[in-house]
Amino acid sequence: MALKGFERRLERMVEGTFARMFRSGIRPVELGRRLVREMDDNRSVDVRGRTVVPNQFSVELAEADAERFAEVASSLERELAEAAREHARDEGYVFMGPVSVHLEVSERQRTGAFQIVG
Repeated sequence: MALKGFERRLERMVEGTFARMFRSGIRPVELGRRLVREMDDNRSVDVRGRTVVPNQFSVELAEADAERFAEVASSLERELAEAAREHARDEGYVFMGPVSVHLEVSERQRTGAFQIVG
Protein backbone atom coordinates (compact mmCIF):
# COMPACT_ATOMS: atom_id res chain seq x y z
CA MET A 1 0.00 0.00 0.00
CA ALA A 2 2.79 2.43 0.91
CA LEU A 3 4.57 1.58 -2.32
CA LYS A 4 1.45 2.42 -4.36
CA GLY A 5 1.23 5.82 -2.65
CA PHE A 6 4.88 6.49 -3.32
CA GLU A 7 4.49 5.52 -6.98
CA ARG A 8 1.48 7.84 -7.36
CA ARG A 9 3.34 10.79 -5.80
CA LEU A 10 6.33 10.16 -8.05
CA GLU A 11 4.05 9.87 -11.07
CA ARG A 12 2.30 13.18 -10.28
CA MET A 13 5.64 14.91 -9.81
CA VAL A 14 7.06 13.59 -13.10
CA GLU A 15 3.86 14.24 -15.05
CA GLY A 16 3.66 17.75 -13.66
CA THR A 17 7.24 18.47 -14.70
CA PHE A 18 6.69 17.19 -18.24
CA ALA A 19 3.36 18.98 -18.54
CA ARG A 20 5.05 22.27 -17.67
CA MET A 21 8.00 21.59 -19.99
CA PHE A 22 6.10 20.48 -23.09
CA ARG A 23 2.56 21.84 -22.70
CA SER A 24 1.55 19.81 -25.73
CA GLY A 25 -1.82 18.92 -24.29
CA ILE A 26 -3.38 15.58 -23.53
CA ARG A 27 -4.09 12.77 -25.94
CA PRO A 28 -7.21 10.62 -25.60
CA VAL A 29 -5.08 7.48 -25.29
CA GLU A 30 -3.55 8.90 -22.10
CA LEU A 31 -7.03 9.34 -20.67
CA GLY A 32 -7.88 5.74 -21.52
CA ARG A 33 -4.74 4.38 -19.90
CA ARG A 34 -5.33 6.32 -16.72
CA LEU A 35 -9.00 5.28 -16.61
CA VAL A 36 -8.01 1.61 -16.78
CA ARG A 37 -5.42 2.12 -14.05
CA GLU A 38 -8.02 3.86 -11.89
CA MET A 39 -10.23 0.81 -12.23
CA ASP A 40 -7.38 -1.57 -11.37
CA ASP A 41 -6.26 0.49 -8.38
CA ASN A 42 -9.75 0.78 -6.92
CA ARG A 43 -11.07 -2.73 -7.37
CA SER A 44 -12.54 -4.56 -4.41
CA VAL A 45 -14.28 -7.84 -3.69
CA ASP A 46 -17.98 -7.87 -2.85
CA VAL A 47 -19.80 -10.30 -0.53
CA ARG A 48 -20.31 -12.71 -3.44
CA GLY A 49 -16.60 -12.81 -4.22
CA ARG A 50 -16.88 -10.75 -7.42
CA THR A 51 -14.27 -8.14 -8.25
CA VAL A 52 -16.09 -4.81 -8.29
CA VAL A 53 -14.69 -1.62 -9.84
CA PRO A 54 -15.91 2.00 -9.92
CA ASN A 55 -18.49 2.79 -12.57
CA GLN A 56 -18.52 6.60 -12.51
CA PHE A 57 -15.49 8.61 -13.47
CA SER A 58 -14.77 12.34 -13.61
CA VAL A 59 -11.85 13.40 -15.78
CA GLU A 60 -10.55 16.69 -14.40
CA LEU A 61 -8.88 18.77 -17.10
CA ALA A 62 -7.36 22.22 -17.28
CA GLU A 63 -9.57 24.70 -19.10
CA ALA A 64 -7.27 24.82 -22.15
CA ASP A 65 -7.33 21.02 -22.49
CA ALA A 66 -11.10 20.90 -22.01
CA GLU A 67 -11.46 23.44 -24.81
CA ARG A 68 -9.35 21.24 -27.10
CA PHE A 69 -11.78 18.37 -26.51
CA ALA A 70 -14.96 20.49 -26.57
CA GLU A 71 -16.09 19.48 -30.06
CA VAL A 72 -15.63 15.76 -29.40
CA ALA A 73 -16.36 15.67 -25.67
CA SER A 74 -19.53 13.57 -25.80
CA SER A 75 -18.05 11.01 -28.19
CA LEU A 76 -14.83 10.90 -26.15
CA GLU A 77 -16.85 10.27 -22.99
CA ARG A 78 -18.69 7.41 -24.73
CA GLU A 79 -15.43 5.94 -26.04
CA LEU A 80 -13.82 6.08 -22.61
CA ALA A 81 -16.87 4.42 -21.04
CA GLU A 82 -16.67 1.68 -23.66
CA ALA A 83 -12.95 1.24 -22.95
CA ALA A 84 -13.83 0.81 -19.26
CA ARG A 85 -16.48 -1.81 -20.08
CA GLU A 86 -14.05 -3.65 -22.36
CA HIS A 87 -11.32 -3.67 -19.72
CA ALA A 88 -13.83 -4.95 -17.16
CA ARG A 89 -14.80 -7.81 -19.48
CA ASP A 90 -11.17 -8.70 -20.08
CA GLU A 91 -10.33 -8.71 -16.36
CA GLY A 92 -13.57 -10.26 -15.08
CA TYR A 93 -14.59 -7.11 -13.22
CA VAL A 94 -18.19 -6.13 -12.52
CA PHE A 95 -19.79 -2.72 -12.09
CA MET A 96 -22.45 -1.84 -9.53
CA GLY A 97 -24.31 0.28 -12.09
CA PRO A 98 -24.02 1.82 -15.55
CA VAL A 99 -20.62 3.19 -16.56
CA SER A 100 -20.33 6.94 -17.04
CA VAL A 101 -17.38 9.18 -17.82
CA HIS A 102 -17.58 12.97 -17.64
CA LEU A 103 -14.98 15.51 -18.72
CA GLU A 104 -14.84 18.42 -16.30
CA VAL A 105 -12.85 21.63 -16.06
CA SER A 106 -10.79 21.88 -12.90
CA GLU A 107 -8.93 24.95 -11.76
CA ARG A 108 -6.52 22.63 -9.92
CA GLN A 109 -5.16 21.17 -13.16
CA ARG A 110 -2.49 22.74 -15.32
CA THR A 111 -2.45 22.45 -19.09
CA GLY A 112 -1.22 19.00 -20.04
CA ALA A 113 -2.11 17.46 -16.67
CA PHE A 114 -5.29 15.72 -15.60
CA GLN A 115 -6.76 13.56 -12.88
CA ILE A 116 -9.40 10.85 -12.98
CA VAL A 117 -11.63 10.48 -9.97
CA GLY A 118 -13.53 7.21 -9.74
